[in-house]
Amino acid sequence: MKPLHPAPPARSPRDPLGKRGGIRRDASRISLRRRSRTIEPLRGPEGSRAKARGRFTLAFSLCLLGCAQAQKPAPVAKPNPGAYVWWEGENPAKTNFPARHSFQPANETEAAVLSGGKWLGADGKRAQTLFAEYEVSVPSAGQWSLYARKFWKHGPFRWRFDSGPWQEVGSDPALLDDAPIRQFVGANWIGAGNVSLTSGKHTLRIELTQSDGAAAFDCFCLTQGAFAARGKLKPGEKYGRTEPGWFAFEPDADNFAPTPLDLRFLNEKTAGDGGFIQSKGGRFVSSKTGKPVKFWAVNAGPDVFQMPASSAAYLARSLAKKGVNLVRLHGSLWKEASWREIDPQKLDGLQRFVAALKKEGIYAELSIYFPLWLNIPAGDSIAGYGPGKTPFSLLFFSPEFQSVYRGWWKTILTSPNPHGDAPLGKDPAIALAELCNEDSYLFWTFADNNIPEPQRVTLEKQFGVWLTKKYGSLNSALLGWNAPDPRDKPADGRVAFRGIWDLANRKDARSQDTVAFLMESQKAFFDSSAAYLKNDLGFRACVVGSNWITGDGRVLGPLDKWSNAGLDAMDRHGYFGGRHEGPRAGYALSDGDRYEDRSALLFTGDDFSLPLFDTKWGGLPSMVSEVNWPMPNRFRADFPLLAASYGALQGTDAVHFFALGGADWSATHGKFDLQVPAVLGQFPAAALIYRQGLVKTGPPAVALDLKKADLFALKGMPLAAPVNLDDLRAADVPKDGSARTVKSLSTLDPLAFLVGPVTVAISETGGPAKVADLPKQIDRAKKTARSLTGELAWNWGAGRAVINAPSVNAVSGFLSKAGKIALPGMTVESGLEYGAITLVALDGKPLTSSGKLLLQVMSEDKNWGWRTAPAEKGLQRIESLGGPPLLVKNLTGTVTLTRPDASSLKITALDANGYPVAKVGVGPKIALRPDTLYYLIEK
Repeated sequence: MKPLHPAPPARSPRDPLGKRGGIRRDASRISLRRRSRTIEPLRGPEGSRAKARGRFTLAFSLCLLGCAQAQKPAPVAKPNPGAYVWWEGENPAKTNFPARHSFQPANETEAAVLSGGKWLGADGKRAQTLFAEYEVSVPSAGQWSLYARKFWKHGPFRWRFDSGPWQEVGSDPALLDDAPIRQFVGANWIGAGNVSLTSGKHTLRIELTQSDGAAAFDCFCLTQGAFAARGKLKPGEKYGRTEPGWFAFEPDADNFAPTPLDLRFLNEKTAGDGGFIQSKGGRFVSSKTGKPVKFWAVNAGPDVFQMPASSAAYLARSLAKKGVNLVRLHGSLWKEASWREIDPQKLDGLQRFVAALKKEGIYAELSIYFPLWLNIPAGDSIAGYGPGKTPFSLLFFSPEFQSVYRGWWKTILTSPNPHGDAPLGKDPAIALAELCNEDSYLFWTFADNNIPEPQRVTLEKQFGVWLTKKYGSLNSALLGWNAPDPRDKPADGRVAFRGIWDLANRKDARSQDTVAFLMESQKAFFDSSAAYLKNDLGFRACVVGSNWITGDGRVLGPLDKWSNAGLDAMDRHGYFGGRHEGPRAGYALSDGDRYEDRSALLFTGDDFSLPLFDTKWGGLPSMVSEVNWPMPNRFRADFPLLAASYGALQGTDAVHFFALGGADWSATHGKFDLQVPAVLGQFPAAALIYRQGLVKTGPPAVALDLKKADLFALKGMPLAAPVNLDDLRAADVPKDGSARTVKSLSTLDPLAFLVGPVTVAISETGGPAKVADLPKQIDRAKKTARSLTGELAWNWGAGRAVINAPSVNAVSGFLSKAGKIALPGMTVESGLEYGAITLVALDGKPLTSSGKLLLQVMSEDKNWGWRTAPAEKGLQRIESLGGPPLLVKNLTGTVTLTRPDASSLKITALDANGYPVAKVGVGPKIALRPDTLYYLIEK
């Protein structure tokens, strides 16, 4: 759900996927002196490539290749970093850049973000082309990749070595990391391109290609192989700083040597080997084999799928190792200056990334349109838009816009693919095509202030035609309603629309007709668009509609799902967290923000709602294509484990975590973190649980068969589906919008989702509800709920969830308060305030007989230097966001294995990439090491 504006007035850390999109950086003026020098090559230590250990990080690609700091000895050698060349942007041999510019660091803290504490820059208009030349000494002949650390996407430039051909870096390069200096000012690594060089000295010349605007260059790096962007750190360097009670999480680069923690085997050799993904019997299946497929998925935006090929290959291999088998590619592909056309360069990047994923057995999902990404300029033939006007709902009713939209799909799905065997539309590695992200006629954004007058005329006339067809004439409809609206213009064939609250709460004929028209219109768009993709363009995989919610989940929600029912799957989004207040709280963390640490395991008041609660609609596969426990919130250790276990219980067919930010682990926390220890670090055990079915899908807890006519009479359904908006889209809801909706319709226990699947059918006749003996499974006095399978237990009074299945035992939540926790496969005693401890069979066998088990542990993570202080109303105030590296709270406790042969089981501590670091000994007791997330247990 991420807007990708080309350059909005403020920067959004949701940029990785583009919730807000661009960054415009402000700054103050500081002088800078430069000196020239020759850059000499730096070589990393030698090591065994065959046994090399590694690392996987958002901002680090494989340029962790040198200058490695000394570390404790390990059973395997460190990777050979190879040669690289690094030089400072502020030290050119020649330049005409000005000595002063407006965004130099203003103090030591800001200077510490930059390599060397300075950068070369310019701003404003200039009469001449600005250039800089650097003398670079290349250690060996071969193919080299050039990376530049620069000021965001500002300052497009061209470059060449010696008299070679120029290469261009445009105004929308993929950002490989993000290091803020201050609000709206920061440095990002980008891949500039490849070049063949002989050994010896060469001259690099860069020239700005715009005569106006900001530009700044911090440093450059030439590498051979993939590049791990780590801020100002040179390849192989680490921050090496921590705080009492915490350890620094700075894994090495991963060379993907054999390890039992590699889940690549769960994927096909090549994505699509089993045929196209299709929807059959309420499941995703492979068309050739008929085998059901469950997707453990992540989101990626343009800065990820436009990254250089070497980084894309590294990321794909890393994701496969973590158990990922689907990536949602979520971002606009149109030209910024000509929005009706697909940008060939963006399409090429998408095709290249799909090929990298496919090679690792990872499927792709295409999500190409979100209204917040699109700025239709003033004066366009689609009239009424311009600055500040977002085209909400336009796609559902504008024939001109729909024609442009279909043109996008045609180009994307049918264009020749230089990186694959077939166009994307014919490639079985494309599992899903999503028609529209987070938009609906029945959400709060469907309002007069969001639909400009020229477009409102079109839609109101379409409504008039619909009413005339139903009633014989427009006047007959209006008289029959007896609900006049001064905005009605029957002489012009126009009938106005009521607001969302009125549609949900007034049950009169006008509201019923309005909702019926809107949903028929929306359904017609979804059905015709899917038919176009499949029949006209030959797309053979699955098509999903939108993933959005309505202004009232009980009355309007079922009708929105009905409009999606002709497609291949039902999709939704969900976010969980406590209060977060601040000027950019919807998409960023800022000093001074106030927030609440909130555990998902502790329900608040009568709010029994979580984004993992999944309603299965219409017998179709069910998916959540965005889910996260956004920051700031230190209670996140439960997140992946709950997603895996309760997703499995409810029969969810795909879970997509939001969102990737680059090729490797994140160096610092942002608003929507994925590549951090508390989330991605828990993927191994969670992916095994979910994808191998180690937690069973239960029998239905609730099965509803709703009568279609009753729904269109606005009678609603007796169970409220969870809403779980994130902070960004919650801003679209009127302050009293949700509170004013009728709540009396919720008669079924919302905790049914903890007991088993909740299914809803919509039929012509309807039928009685089938409800399991929920009071037997839910004890409100003790605040506990148990699944119908007997494998999952949730205690919302104590804030604890437990998995007790044959092949997995786990506990998450407030561990120290629980004392000794006895499960069939292990006993846990831990001093961790909040954490997750999981014992899972790596071979899928029962814990009592498995030959290889994984013990996975997590506490909480934070930025180095993160500081908060108490604020009013029980909130915390961020005193300092801190910086890299990420720290993990020391892991403490004892796990005692309970199987009969436990005393003979060998225990080995593994590093973050799954490679051995120490022999712990034998069971049955395992004293948790403070800095170890994974243990291999084997016979």
